[in-house]
Amino acid sequence: MRSLLHTRMRSLLHARMGHLPRLCSKTSAPLRRHATTAPAERAVPVHARYLAKTIDVALFQEKFVQKGIRRRTFERDSVMLTINTSEDRRGHVVVFNYGAVVFFNVPRGLRTWCLQSFAPFCKDTIPDGFQPVEDYSCKVIDGGPTIGFDSVALPKLDGHNLAVIATVLAQSVALDHYAAKADAMLEAFTRLNSSVERTGVFSALEKRSLFRLVALNNTLFTDVIAKIGILERSNTAWKYLQYADIWEGLQDEFEIRDRFWKIEFKLNLIQQNSKFFLEVLATDKSNTLEWIIILLISIEILVMGVEIAHAV
Repeated sequence: MRSLLHTRMRSLLHARMGHLPRLCSKTSAPLRRHATTAPAERAVPVHARYLAKTIDVALFQEKFVQKGIRRRTFERDSVMLTINTSEDRRGHVVVFNYGAVVFFNVPRGLRTWCLQSFAPFCKDTIPDGFQPVEDYSCKVIDGGPTIGFDSVALPKLDGHNLAVIATVLAQSVALDHYAAKADAMLEAFTRLNSSVERTGVFSALEKRSLFRLVALNNTLFTDVIAKIGILERSNTAWKYLQYADIWEGLQDEFEIRDRFWKIEFKLNLIQQNSKFFLEVLATDKSNTLEWIIILLISIEILVMGVEIAHAV
């Protein structure tokens, strides 16, 4: 009985030992192929923010560059800083002169410190909580570039790709700011129009409001077209053809041109109606001046009549 039990145990042990190498061969080979042909993708967080109306980029480059921070100017109105966020981690900060800042791979704490350090170089700073922000992600993968709703996948993340992505995200947050201002202007103009509709005349306060709206409308047109450069193409996309598709794809994904046309439509609407009101005010002023001239001529005729009567 004992020998029979011993024989069965030995046969069972040999059977298990015989199956063990075949199990290992099936599981180890796919792991090696996965490690060599399909590495895990690396995601880089991107955070864009609109800080102020303008940022003095020239003064910023002179005073903010410190030890361990490299700078690179890839556009005439922007500068890129490369900072070591940790021993094995590197981040990038892109600052634009029209008030936008874009962070690549920068943790929240260091990002807050950077924003506080940028304050002396900002003009007409937007209060915290009202600053337009945009969060995105960059992934480094094998294969061609793929642009999605919340991320872009690229074969490599070099300085030119950073420049293209930063420019589009900076334009996006800037457009959010100007779209909000255009909506506020349109609402103010609607209130002004309703008041004139009720009373039929312009008060002194309403005249000042109209003049402010006209000036602000012109300023917005100049900022959106000239400063942000919505109708211009990125220098990187012009010089290097391989980045043009990424530029166009990101522009379409963030609907940069469509949002610009909507802002332009609102500004044109305000401009056309303001022109009508300004013409009405000019006509009223012209009529007032004509009555003043008639009154002066009447007074002069009356004085000459009195002088002639005394002479006779």
